[in-house]
Amino acid sequence: MERTYETPWLTAEAAAQVIGAGGTLGPLFAGIEVGGPPPSPEARARIAEFARANHVEIGLDVVDDELAAVRFSVVFGGCCGYEGAGVLALRLGRPRTQGCCGCESYWVDDWSTVSEDGSMYIRTRVRVNRVAVRWERALTATELLERADALLDARASDVAHAAGERWHQGEPGGQFLLEMPYIFEPHPLYLEHQRLAERNDLGLQVTVEHGRIVAVALSAYGFEDDIIAALRAALRSRYGRPRSTADDKTTWRTRDRIVSAAFGVNPSTVEIRKRS
Repeated sequence: MERTYETPWLTAEAAAQVIGAGGTLGPLFAGIEVGGPPPSPEARARIAEFARANHVEIGLDVVDDELAAVRFSVVFGGCCGYEGAGVLALRLGRPRTQGCCGCESYWVDDWSTVSEDGSMYIRTRVRVNRVAVRWERALTATELLERADALLDARASDVAHAAGERWHQGEPGGQFLLEMPYIFEPHPLYLEHQRLAERNDLGLQVTVEHGRIVAVALSAYGFEDDIIAALRAALRSRYGRPRSTADDKTTWRTRDRIVSAAFGVNPSTVEIRKRS
């Protein structure tokens, strides 16, 4: 009887070509910049050959003549493929929850990080023996608020279609999570939530009524750290002088929006809501 051979696992040497220090893009992507021009035909051919030889999938997403994202995924076969996935996940900085009061900690399946210089956003997911990574240019606080503001009154079906796998259904009643390439400084307790729609550290909380988005909110842990300071500055720049400040809550009112921010609590929150 002919013997069946398993597809070989991704080797450590090959993994090091894909994933560099701190989970950033490895040497395979030399000369390619996320947020920069599309890769050359030669670079595309080199990457495609590597993917074929190593039994992995690599996608180069080009939008408006710009390399918007690099995607990578690999499946570790065999009876113990989850072990190979676990080792690769550690290379990508896989976090653990913080067990307390006798609770056992466990590895997190969905997480995000940014490069040391803050310019690159790295989103990773593990599903048993499969690891998938997406590298994007990290948004600034100003860009995050622009995207959040632009969602208001949009048709939810259009946003969901454009977002694809980044759009997650929450509890019944019109609550959704829209992933964004921005680090919200997650508190360890956030990581306890395995339902993506409850993971405020991965994106924006979106409220939908009658098919349209009526509110967008974000949460960020920390008080006067860089992330909170950047959000404060972006709000002032975008909406100007606040209408009122009371009980650690700052409010802006425009013709069709009410913007509320609370920075004296943890997590800090920002909500942009359509005026009724």
